[in-house]
Amino acid sequence: MIFERYILRNYLGPFAFSMAVITFVFIMDFILRYIDLFLGKGVKFHIVLQAFALSLGHMFALIIPMAVLPATLMTYGNLTSENEITAMRACGYSTYRMILPGVFGATLLAIALVLYNNHVLPESNHRLMNLLIDIQRKQPTVELNPNRFIDDVQGYTIYFQEKDDRTGEIQDVQIFKRNEKGGLPTTIIAESGKLQMIEGQNVLRVDLNNGEIHELPVAADRGTYRRTTFKEYTLNIKDVDRSLQRSERDYRGDREMSVRMMEDKIQEIRTDMALSRQEIIRQANASLDNTFDLLNAQERARRWETKPDTASTALVEGPSKPRPTVRPSGSGRAPLAARSEFLARQRIETEIGKRESFEKQIRRYQVEIQKKYSIPFACIIFVMVGAPLAIRMGRSGMNMAIGLSILFFLVYYVCLIGGEKLADRGFADPFLAMWAPNLIFGALAIVFLRKAAREQALADWTWVSVLRSLFRRHATANPR
Repeated sequence: MIFERYILRNYLGPFAFSMAVITFVFIMDFILRYIDLFLGKGVKFHIVLQAFALSLGHMFALIIPMAVLPATLMTYGNLTSENEITAMRACGYSTYRMILPGVFGATLLAIALVLYNNHVLPESNHRLMNLLIDIQRKQPTVELNPNRFIDDVQGYTIYFQEKDDRTGEIQDVQIFKRNEKGGLPTTIIAESGKLQMIEGQNVLRVDLNNGEIHELPVAADRGTYRRTTFKEYTLNIKDVDRSLQRSERDYRGDREMSVRMMEDKIQEIRTDMALSRQEIIRQANASLDNTFDLLNAQERARRWETKPDTASTALVEGPSKPRPTVRPSGSGRAPLAARSEFLARQRIETEIGKRESFEKQIRRYQVEIQKKYSIPFACIIFVMVGAPLAIRMGRSGMNMAIGLSILFFLVYYVCLIGGEKLADRGFADPFLAMWAPNLIFGALAIVFLRKAAREQALADWTWVSVLRSLFRRHATANPR
């Protein structure tokens, strides 16, 4: 156990460093993504911190697997550069035994991540989504930039060309007050003004100078037009609440559910699919019965029986020789039968469309379930890939090992995202799409482990060496 504890203890520093660096990158991405939303809505600092803390939930689900690979490279690279790997081999420890503590630690980390993804991550995602929706609904600050139409104040549209941020004074003001009873809005034009927010009463006070009010009253006399001039005019806009109103929504997306929730949702959707299938069968049977009834001569006669319509006769050869117009019976059974068949086809097509929508929802939930297990399992794969790379390349090949590991990581997540899109669209099985990157890199890790255990060069398996060997083979075959 001393040997295993020693290797695991060497993991702590590199893993913490990798976590810090990758977390910093994710934080910068979060800031760039939501900075406009927070500033535009005037969100307070503690709300921003709360949103940031909740966003760490989905960040850690990706940061932890990402940190395993560089931590493994640094740990075993340091052991190799200090000749500790050579000493371990001299003591009889095989390469598999050296990598086993890292695999054991990655396994514990993967189990913890599975529990985290199933219990903590859905709740943090749900609370973050609720908070972001509340922030988007929040009334923005009224001190917005000039030369913009401000439509966020309920019942009003405000426009001004210039504004002093320190005093709140505005120039060339236009205010449009929407009429609740319909009709044209009331227009207020002023040379200058001043904005003042009365926080305790949620009232926006607009003091205007040297302007006019143009309105068209909603009355019986539409010709009435009113124009009022003023030197000073104060407009109080009420219910301008800029505070953040928190709400709780019951709906949860696929990333806001645990595995049990998604399995229950899949079972519910399959029940709806069974009901839809029964409706399709019922409509199809009714349409077939209606069609086969026409094989009966009496039924055809009843539906298509014709008779003279004396009300629409036309006198062609004189008053004594009317020519009757033949048409279906007055009950209109034939058009109604055709209409019923058309409606039946529409209902069947609607149920088929619902069934396709249900299948897409099931695939999306199945992909998310598999993702909760495949991404944590990547911790084990990255240890198995990174450890032999660091052991065989040592200090001289450390830069190449890090470059290859970054390449492996990018390829892994590109395959993961591509598999998710293919599975969502029905081109691949959800299990195979989510686990294919682990299977591919797991096979590559086995190759690396065997070559590292035999102390063979790993570079022979790179594409550069393959192309070099092919070039040499063709060069020797050329007689010149």
